[in-house]
Amino acid sequence: MSDTTLVTSDLIDLYDAVFTHGGFTVRLNADGTLTSAASGFAVSATDEQWSVPAAVPFADFATAIEGLHALYPTANAVGGWVDGQQLYLDPVEIIDDRAKAEFLGRLRQQIAIYDLSASEEIRL
Repeated sequence: MSDTTLVTSDLIDLYDAVFTHGGFTVRLNADGTLTSAASGFAVSATDEQWSVPAAVPFADFATAIEGLHALYPTANAVGGWVDGQQLYLDPVEIIDDRAKAEFLGRLRQQIAIYDLSASEEIRL
């Protein structure tokens, strides 16, 4: 991630994706734009769990995403998904090699990583 401010229209699209698709994983570009992540393995960049109520107002959602953007400068992506009444947010790294992704996931005490190509969770 960089110090670039994220583009508001992209944040609006992410907010909509939470409610229409149940979540998202996007790459963070140097110019502040976001690109859908369609391949590789998403691994949390931290062992901390970040969540907000699923009914979070847009302004708070945008602040949370930008906060993760600033806190985790080595993450190259961000993911979010709804589970029950909570919206979970993760600064993530997209890793092309499954073995490396699984290793990092275990190292960071993750329950699972996400295979973006197959759209499925891989339990660790």
